[in-house]
Amino acid sequence: MATHPESLGKYRIEAVLGHGAMGVVYRAHDPVLDRTVALKTIRTDLLGEDEHWRERFRREARAAARCVHANIVTVFDYGEDDGTPYIVMEYVEGRELRQHLGEGRRFELAAAAVVLRQVLKALEVAHVLGIVHRDIKPANIILLADGSVKVTDFGIARINGGALTQAGAMVGTPNYMAPEQFRGGALDARADLYACGVILFELLAGRRPFPGPTPTELMHQICNDPPPLLRSIDPQLPQSFDLLLRRALGREPETRFQSAAEFLQALEVALVSPDDQATTVLPQTVFVAPPAVPVSEADLQEAEASLVSYIGPMAKLVTRRTAQSAGNREEWLDALASKVPDGEARRQFLRRLRRGTTVTGSVSSQGVSYHSTTGVAASGHVILDAATLETAQRALAVELGPIARVLVKRAAAAALSVDAFWHQLAGHIDDPLARARFLAQRSL
Repeated sequence: MATHPESLGKYRIEAVLGHGAMGVVYRAHDPVLDRTVALKTIRTDLLGEDEHWRERFRREARAAARCVHANIVTVFDYGEDDGTPYIVMEYVEGRELRQHLGEGRRFELAAAAVVLRQVLKALEVAHVLGIVHRDIKPANIILLADGSVKVTDFGIARINGGALTQAGAMVGTPNYMAPEQFRGGALDARADLYACGVILFELLAGRRPFPGPTPTELMHQICNDPPPLLRSIDPQLPQSFDLLLRRALGREPETRFQSAAEFLQALEVALVSPDDQATTVLPQTVFVAPPAVPVSEADLQEAEASLVSYIGPMAKLVTRRTAQSAGNREEWLDALASKVPDGEARRQFLRRLRRGTTVTGSVSSQGVSYHSTTGVAASGHVILDAATLETAQRALAVELGPIARVLVKRAAAAALSVDAFWHQLAGHIDDPLARARFLAQRSL
């Protein structure tokens, strides 16, 4: 029976959480900050006299520590104790996606999208920093009780430009590996995106696209065979997701999504138009034909600005695509209004566009009351002008989607100053870059 240390550095070991290819993960206690943490160690038999493995572990710590995002397990510290290096990480209470899938669970379309959306957001941050995970799989995706997702184990992450993991070394988990990983060639972020495609297929179909019973057969299938259609497994699944997965699981990196952001955008398109047979999810950049009905660019932009509060960043694509298929302007407006879920909001949306004017107003602590200036209510709360509310709602909707409408209303009702209003809204955005982008809208 393997023996485990009572402590590593200042951290007291409490339990073994799991064993991986590179080492052991412990639950531990940080006595200084009085919090539970996870400690990941490297196998001592891998260390030996070979500095390669020790350097690889240091690289893992540096790579993971640079990835700060709500959907990534946070790295707090790195240390060595009597020759044993360890990483101190956020302790996450949840279940691995692998456990859910192992129980034979198939995810509904919306639930699968919730999981994949968060994984892609995590990878987007890592890829911008030049970090490739290289082993995206259900065991490295943790589902929390509140519905949020955490990506963990950047244990074989490669910092672009580094030479720690050499070309020619096959690293990853075979079922989720891209074809180029089997060939042992140089990898980039598109290998992670391929793995996301495999996971999305598995979430929806209840099985992996390539079930090869032996490593040799699996490698042959991944490198040579097209993935099966989702609808051949479940005809109730939308055709748009077959188009999405055809791109995600392209055998050559050049035929796949080129970034996590592009994959995420295509996912949103597939959700908005589940049975659309158009190829808008296939090209690397979305091409939208000129509108078939006589709609000016100003009309398109106004409709987009109004719709973004309800459906988020897909408003631009939806606005233009409905203009292509509508027979006249009224059909176009009705098609757009159908995307607005609430009846009263839908009527206001149509009135605003039919008049060609923007609703102006402000929010007081009692609710919505329309004004044109910024002032201070008797309660001491600031009364925000319509332009401020509209700008904030549009900017927040780009980052958070339709919930922006509710958040703006609540923040405006409680704000003691314009600064406080903007910063309260910014607090809902986890990504620091997105938060800064949102706050920059205030000066526009």
